[in-house]
Amino acid sequence: MKKIYLKQDKEKPVLRRHPWIFSGAIQKKDPDIAPGEIVSVCSSNGRHLGYGYYNRATPIAVRLLSFGSKKVDEEYLRRLIGEAIDKRTGNSLLRHSDSCRLIFSEGDNLPGLIVDAYGRHLVLQSATRGIERMKGAIASILIDVLRPESIYERSEHEGRALEGMKPVNGQMYGTTPAEIVMHEKDMSFGVDVREGQKTGFYLDQRDNRDLVRRLSREADVLNLFCYTGGFSVAAARGGARTTTSVDASGDAIEKAGKNMELNRLQTPAEFIKADVFDYLRSEDVTQNLIIIDPPALAKKKSSVQNACRGYKDLHLQIASKCGKNTLVLTCSCSRFISMELFQMVIFEACADAGRSASIIGKYHQPCDHPTSIFCPETEYLKTILLRLD
Repeated sequence: MKKIYLKQDKEKPVLRRHPWIFSGAIQKKDPDIAPGEIVSVCSSNGRHLGYGYYNRATPIAVRLLSFGSKKVDEEYLRRLIGEAIDKRTGNSLLRHSDSCRLIFSEGDNLPGLIVDAYGRHLVLQSATRGIERMKGAIASILIDVLRPESIYERSEHEGRALEGMKPVNGQMYGTTPAEIVMHEKDMSFGVDVREGQKTGFYLDQRDNRDLVRRLSREADVLNLFCYTGGFSVAAARGGARTTTSVDASGDAIEKAGKNMELNRLQTPAEFIKADVFDYLRSEDVTQNLIIIDPPALAKKKSSVQNACRGYKDLHLQIASKCGKNTLVLTCSCSRFISMELFQMVIFEACADAGRSASIIGKYHQPCDHPTSIFCPETEYLKTILLRLD
């Protein structure tokens, strides 16, 4: 097995089980290492530290899969996949849904791999060269262990370009329906795993949908960036007086309406195709429960400043227009935006609007999107619940 050697004193993160090795920490390497090839990571004096896959094209040059002497072979992959599945099987926090994230990258010691389960159908996402080389073996293990009806690949993450790979969207095993109906408590949602956002649905907003349901009784709800209406359905189930769903995508708006019909909800519901930023600037906001869940405004570190301007604009309009005691559930799904920065942007928006507000809740991603204690950078979903005074 080929080796890479770290610079002197650069082994400490590895010894503390951080899975990323940046290119600047590497002193030398064996020649002709193929992109995604498994390598032995060694200290400057040649001491073996662990195994990971290497790609010279990316700032994170090595992503570690094991620490110490355990080699990365099919048996080891089977163990990691089994451990990830075991975390979800029988988990009381997931017992009210037939769908969840089965494997979450670094959170399950498999950096670069996402596997979502929608009932008996799986969706696999490969984001790195290393996972790309192993995905056939990974799919075989998933088939052997879980006996799914199908596996569909949605490897379209923007990071693939940096890894030197093109997007892949296609069937890996079995036949995946054009629409899968998933269930969460007494709610049903149509999921298009071929073309939908992420792998078809925002599984990571499960806990927040439950929160919205508990907050919605007799409320007028405005769901901004509604996508396929998950929060709107939850609000209606929770007893909302009215729901208004806004999204720039006509396809998303159509699917949001279908999901409301699928659940046979009688709550008066309005669906508006509009750019949310334009909508907030041009329309009155009379609702008293506002949900803001935009797509990632900062997909890379260099986008943080522009993202903060976007977040501030959204919250400035809400703070300027909403009535007293309005509740605002607001989310950022970019790992480059910390909770502290997100809160600061909201503070600045409220200050500029001359509006007082109170934080009455803070939330993160759910249990099937675990954050490794050794790699806190993978915590990405930040949610703040505000009350406007």
